Amino acid sequence: MSVFNSLEYDDLISRHRQSSDILWALKYWHHPLFDIKEQSIKSTKLINKNTQISSIITPVHYKTLPRNSEQIKSDVLNSLALKYTIETLDNEANGYEQAKAIIHEMSHRLNIRSARFLAFVFSKIFNQVYENIYINRRGMDNIYQLYSLTPINTSPTIPSSPITISSTLFAILNTFSRSSSSINSDTNLSSPLTTKHYLTSPRIIYLPTHRSYMDFIVLTYVCFEYNIPMPCIAAAQDFLGLGLLANLLRNCGAFFIRRSFRSDQLYWTIFDEYVKTHLVHGDYPLEFFIEGARSRTLKTLLPVRQGMLKSCLECYFRRQIDNLILIPITINYEKVLEDNLHANELLGIPKPKESKSGLLKATQILKKSFGTMNIHFSDPIYVHDAYESFKKQEENKSNNHSDTFNRSVPRSLQPRFICQQDAFTVSEQKFSDEISYRVVNEQQRRTVIYPITIAAYSLLKSPIVTTSKDRSILIEQLVIDKNILFTENTNILEHFSSQYQISWPVENDKIILKDRLLSIYSDVFEMTRNNFLTLKMSGDRLADASILMKLIMYRNTCLHIFAKPAYILLACQVNSQFPISYEQLKTYYHFFVHLFAYEFVYDQFPMDNMNDIYFDKYLSYWITMNYLIPSDNSTYQINSNFLQQISLITSPFEQYARAYLLIYEQENLSSEKNLSILIKIYQKALLTKLDPNNIISILASSSNVISNALRTLNFTTKSKILSELRHMLTKIFQPKSTHLRAKL
Repeated sequence: MSVFNSLEYDDLISRHRQSSDILWALKYWHHPLFDIKEQSIKSTKLINKNTQISSIITPVHYKTLPRNSEQIKSDVLNSLALKYTIETLDNEANGYEQAKAIIHEMSHRLNIRSARFLAFVFSKIFNQVYENIYINRRGMDNIYQLYSLTPINTSPTIPSSPITISSTLFAILNTFSRSSSSINSDTNLSSPLTTKHYLTSPRIIYLPTHRSYMDFIVLTYVCFEYNIPMPCIAAAQDFLGLGLLANLLRNCGAFFIRRSFRSDQLYWTIFDEYVKTHLVHGDYPLEFFIEGARSRTLKTLLPVRQGMLKSCLECYFRRQIDNLILIPITINYEKVLEDNLHANELLGIPKPKESKSGLLKATQILKKSFGTMNIHFSDPIYVHDAYESFKKQEENKSNNHSDTFNRSVPRSLQPRFICQQDAFTVSEQKFSDEISYRVVNEQQRRTVIYPITIAAYSLLKSPIVTTSKDRSILIEQLVIDKNILFTENTNILEHFSSQYQISWPVENDKIILKDRLLSIYSDVFEMTRNNFLTLKMSGDRLADASILMKLIMYRNTCLHIFAKPAYILLACQVNSQFPISYEQLKTYYHFFVHLFAYEFVYDQFPMDNMNDIYFDKYLSYWITMNYLIPSDNSTYQINSNFLQQISLITSPFEQYARAYLLIYEQENLSSEKNLSILIKIYQKALLTKLDPNNIISILASSSNVISNALRTLNFTTKSKILSELRHMLTKIFQPKSTHLRAKL
């Protein structure tokens, strides 16, 4: 844990406010291997050179510059895999026409002209709505080294041409020039292009978190700022309804895919080949969201949708590429642009469709301030190294049980013209799961804790907020709660999220803290005459529930840090009248780990007979902190002197557990097997009982919590698992659950 230090970051907003946006957008942006029309003499001469360059280790290097959109589409349509799939269809001629229509709708048209326009427009928007956009310098240095460019820290400014009138005019002429320069055979070739990485082009995949629509734009914006290749971005087909903006996104690298297409073999083949051709040829970096969807709860989602990641990994497994570089990116928002929409969606209000009219309404956000954005590029993950390490671990585990002769056909020898959705072996699937969790955990480690997170934690510690006292808090109490959560308990959090940061006023300046919360979250807070920070509760049932849901969302941003350690305290707290044995405590701990398997992302997905190596460490820590008192007969009890601290830490997890109990106590509403329909049925029943002053009622009515609670059940033995979960939760929370049920 550390306090956020802005000196370690580049601030794009402060830099842009000191210069002209139009000059910046028209700056000389030139990357020889990745510009389609801006081809330098040196790069063309080097790539067309017939002799092998001595500094190139591998014999594989580019003969031509990256393909344009039409060439990529042509290569996909002429691929063996697509031809084979079309041949299996009943109507081959119709299948080819369908394929052309699909690829036309899907493909991007990345070009520098549109990127310049997007850069100009969004520099205006970002300058208006954000106070700061911070980029970590070390992460950008790593990317520069991948492209064999000069690291940022070697010079005081970004290694790009100065933004002057002359350079801008040169950029305009270079961008719109239709003529090509003649190549001088005596051109000097001493340039960074003569390194291995530059010629072979690293196969980079950017994997950002996904909390807002801004996530689609911001990475292209950053790449343009730092003069590095702009990525091709996987976007949902819903965005095609945005009209001109959809075309702008397409021209800036977005390619549009359906949300679900597993049953459509033709579409799957085209999608699979489209992703693979970018990696095999190394045209552009790729960007997609490993969580698969925007997180309305602001929690990290389980990486369960691995279709695109599998397509990328399959290129490596089939030896079509020699390595793959994954770069996890954490995008932290002090205030999410769509927090109102997120809260309403979780409470069952349908999401407005992406449309031009909706886009015009969204321009109202330009009148508000959304604080700061923090973008953190983590260290690259090299798939080759990770897979070799994984294979060694698996060999050591199955040392005496593995077959001496591997009778399976190596992936590199399997026919590439057969496109299969589930072609991974057990070992490859296990590696895919492991690398997914590694990416997500790396994203979680870079969490930034903002004041709103502490305020939400403090205001929601009581499950019932009926009185004005429950809705209010002193600024001084926020400082106390911040110290309890993130200062006193730093050591217990370090193993899982040692690199999270706290963005907090210097020396706990209470005036700055108060002004910041009131200015950025004016729709949530107001200040009373007696200097209390109070929730803006209007008395409207859904409006009040929406405010509390927003607080729940912002509290969620840090819950993964406390999840497992808090389970031990929670088990002791609900049994505070009696000592609890070591074995019983461990049983409750594992119960909570499995219960919240879909709610919080751990270091791995909890499996049966899982031996959690951290349990004893957590237990010892709480004993050292005097939160738990051990006795001679291996039993433990809560220290009554620390009830306030323990209640603060465990309150979110107790509320989630009670919300699960409330969901499981619903009558058997339906025999429906479709999870999406079942969630709506449960939510409709729970919303009829919604109490806007009860945190547990609001949590239980959330579509995300209902989904996670139902997914925890094994649908094949649903009745048995449901009865077991009800029994365990009732056993733990029975003393208070009756009271809560009466209130609901």
